[in-house]
Amino acid sequence: MIKLFRHIRQKLLSENKFSKYLLYAVGEIILVVIGILIALQLNDWNDHKKQLLLENEYYCRLLEDAVLDEEQTQNLLRLAEDRLTASNQGVRLLLKDDAQQIEIGNQIVLATKAIYSGFESNDSAYEDLKSGANLNIIRDKAIIRALNRYFNKIEELKSIIMINGKHAVDILFAHTDYFANGSMQASIRDGRFKTGLDQDIKKSIQLLGQNSLSSEMRTRLLNESLEFVSANTRQVELYNLMLQETRVLKEP
Repeated sequence: MIKLFRHIRQKLLSENKFSKYLLYAVGEIILVVIGILIALQLNDWNDHKKQLLLENEYYCRLLEDAVLDEEQTQNLLRLAEDRLTASNQGVRLLLKDDAQQIEIGNQIVLATKAIYSGFESNDSAYEDLKSGANLNIIRDKAIIRALNRYFNKIEELKSIIMINGKHAVDILFAHTDYFANGSMQASIRDGRFKTGLDQDIKKSIQLLGQNSLSSEMRTRLLNESLEFVSANTRQVELYNLMLQETRVLKEP
């Protein structure tokens, strides 16, 4: 093609047809400009296609993170519901005059199990978006606002959950009479000491847990168990709020 244009140009010059040559030169320039514009258009199209692919990739990653957040919250909610059940059972047992140490201790252990567990957001895609100019990849700015609101709200709920959990833990460890309230015996029978403690030691300690609680201890543990009911009720509420936030974020 280039050789053909060169041949036409030389022929026109040799025949001294300047006006035709000028017209030809203008046409050649126009063709070059059109070629450049087409190349730029193709380049823009390719860049746009890459941007769309990257945007869709981020949408997929954000959805995956939201699904993981939902699964994590559901697991924590189930734990909170189990704790609430144990808290109520502890109150129910303590209302009886013959409340036994080990049975009460077992409910106390279950009522506070993992109550101070923290929720960790899956935010890798969000953090990538916030770095540099990556936020411009998402064309719908309403999505960016929704993401900012979601993570801010989750952090707020997490903070309340941790404060609430710490309150229960502080109550649990406010006293050192773990044998008197039966929690140590319960841990030996069903908790962390179940496998680690030698069998002969376990048998000896478990015998200490067959006594009824004193009136004073029963009153104290009843008050504490009611606090655990309150704390776990709040935990259930907070985790349900977190689930609502996650499900709103997942909505198309």
